[in-house]
Amino acid sequence: MNLHWIDWLIVVSLLGFICISAYMTKQYMRSVADFLSANRCAGKYLLGVADGIAGLGAISIVARFEMHYKAGFTAAWWDMMLLPIGVIVAATGWVQYRFRQTRAMTMAQFFEMRYSRSFRVYAGIMGCISGIINFGIFPAVGGRFFQYYCGFPEVIVDFGMKFDLVYALIMAFLLGISLTFTFLGGQIAVMVTDFFQGIFVNAVFAVMGIFLLLFLFDWSVIMEAAAMAPADASLINPLNTSNTDNFNVNYFLIQAFGAVYVFMAWQGNQGYYGSARSPHDARMGRLIGQLRPITQTLPLVLLPMCAWAFLHHADFAAEAVGAHAALDAIDSEQIRSQLTVTVATAHFLPPVIAGLFAAVMLAAFISTHDTYLHSWGSIFIQDVVMPVRQNVLGDSSVLKPESHLKLLKTSIFGVAVFIFLFSLLFSQQQDILMFFALTGTIYLGWVGAAII
Repeated sequence: MNLHWIDWLIVVSLLGFICISAYMTKQYMRSVADFLSANRCAGKYLLGVADGIAGLGAISIVARFEMHYKAGFTAAWWDMMLLPIGVIVAATGWVQYRFRQTRAMTMAQFFEMRYSRSFRVYAGIMGCISGIINFGIFPAVGGRFFQYYCGFPEVIVDFGMKFDLVYALIMAFLLGISLTFTFLGGQIAVMVTDFFQGIFVNAVFAVMGIFLLLFLFDWSVIMEAAAMAPADASLINPLNTSNTDNFNVNYFLIQAFGAVYVFMAWQGNQGYYGSARSPHDARMGRLIGQLRPITQTLPLVLLPMCAWAFLHHADFAAEAVGAHAALDAIDSEQIRSQLTVTVATAHFLPPVIAGLFAAVMLAAFISTHDTYLHSWGSIFIQDVVMPVRQNVLGDSSVLKPESHLKLLKTSIFGVAVFIFLFSLLFSQQQDILMFFALTGTIYLGWVGAAII
């Protein structure tokens, strides 16, 4: 086991606090509107923090580790160049303001208002296919992180096919927590727990960034190690990345275009899109959320660069032996790439800081999974099942609130089962962000045009 008892105490304390918070929201969930969009009660600060952490899952952190380990400071440079685009788009109320004015709960419902019911069903089906497959590797990445970061052993079992029992149990446990939060209070529970987790994550990221620079790694050592990268795959010069694997300038230019073209198109956190008290709060919440990268960029860049220095610089050769051995034991080259920063950080972070980072990853896992479970399960019912049912049954299709909520929860449970099995059986062969691009394009490739 890699974690000290005090690290486990930090993790358990955070988990206990957010579980209590989720349970306390149960009393406020009285209707379908409460479950789907928190009865439109969210102010701008609640939205700015909660929606921000919902978009920063454990998988997003690992994906950025993977990117920054390959592209170094150059990826951070391009990310910061893109930051003004997000601020401008949010400040103008682009898409967000008009969408909230319609009082639509999902983007496909908005499409019905603008186009037709059949287009709503089409958008709902395509969004669900794209989103749920995209969601399929989330438990896998989070489960692997905790297994290797905490030092849990592998226990291979064979029930017709071989899989790691410990890895499966970690995924099931974490998914169970996320599912419970979603069932307890719907979007209200999701939003409140995400808010508390967002505050915690932002504070810890600020502490970790300062600690890494002032106490753990010398800046000159990090730069010496970064300079060891191949000439055309620089970790320092953003204009010299022609041979950088996947994350060169072309990747970030596509991101810049997508920041406008598919703004608010992705429905993984659609519960937040309709939860604002007013169109103004929706716009301001989105603008406040743009401040999130300022605190998050520092540790998300420094940890991979410290990992690079730890694994490559001669000063850390003795300490890095265990990390190299653990990475060499991973058969899949792609999974080894995904876990490189995770394994390295497990070997160089000291107690307390290691526990705080584990708690951050737990919060990030839960915040994204409960949000996505709620969104994709709800979209399937609201934009596929209910419109088709209304076409077939007409006025008799109206459901009682109890039946409607039961249908929503059944759909959400189905999404949880699917992503658990997908994660257990799917063999990942791409970088996480490349997998996101492939699966997301099924829906995002055309939906931006329909929105605009």
